[in-house]
Amino acid sequence: MESERDWEPRIVVFLCDWCLYSELDRADIAGVQEQPNVRIIKIPCLGRMDPLHVLMALQEGIDGVLVAGCHLGDCHYKQGNLMAENRIAVLQTVLKAAGVMKGRARFAHISTAERGILPRLIEEVKKEVKALGPIEQPWMV
Repeated sequence: MESERDWEPRIVVFLCDWCLYSELDRADIAGVQEQPNVRIIKIPCLGRMDPLHVLMALQEGIDGVLVAGCHLGDCHYKQGNLMAENRIAVLQTVLKAAGVMKGRARFAHISTAERGILPRLIEEVKKEVKALGPIEQPWMV
């Protein structure tokens, strides 16, 4: 059995395929994917992401979720990140009502101009979630 001090949170990252597309960004993503407790799920646009995927990840025992997409006004599909932001606001309300919001899910705007931001964001989420401890099951019926 893993001691609480040795415990590492499991993190899922929903990542817009357009916000980090340079060779250097792909190298960062490859480095993150080597971590056994972090999974990156690339999607064409956050505007197409169903917020239920975040709820399902948490319900299945994922300790923290990072949703990362383009800066407002920089969406490849014009309005995708605006739609995502509205959906994330609703999702945050649901998570708060379920009592698991604090530090479990985070939404971030990133771009290829912000070199190295994805690994830093993931480390921040891991640190926040580690302070909270493992997600309790079942938190949703």
